[in-house]
Amino acid sequence: KGFVETEGSFYLVSKTSTRIVHAFGITQKLDQIVLEGIRLVLGISTKVVYKKNLNNNFYSLDTTNSRAITNIIDAFNNSMKGMKAVEYRIWSKSFNKSKGSYEKLFKIREQIRNLRLIRPHISNWSK
Repeated sequence: KGFVETEGSFYLVSKTSTRIVHAFGITQKLDQIVLEGIRLVLGISTKVVYKKNLNNNFYSLDTTNSRAITNIIDAFNNSMKGMKAVEYRIWSKSFNKSKGSYEKLFKIREQIRNLRLIRPHISNWSK
């Protein structure tokens, strides 16, 4: 669970101009096997993908599959800490309450994005 807190992401993605869905993603720079294990434990059917860009090469696992999202919600219920816990709670509650509502999910996506923008500033408050 700590690995997901640092490397994972709970987010909402536009599938069409009128449809937003829940998604989960996790990246790992060196170890594809770790992501394969997470994929199997969480029942994610998509494959781990190797990605290259100018600065980094990494492995990535992403899903928008409803069954996998349900498994992810069940696996991480009441186990996250810090700001990732806040992000997770908003994301998981919206899956159960707002799934299928573009307007509600659009607002929730903006709320999650805003949380991510303030997160670096919060960690500096204690310094």
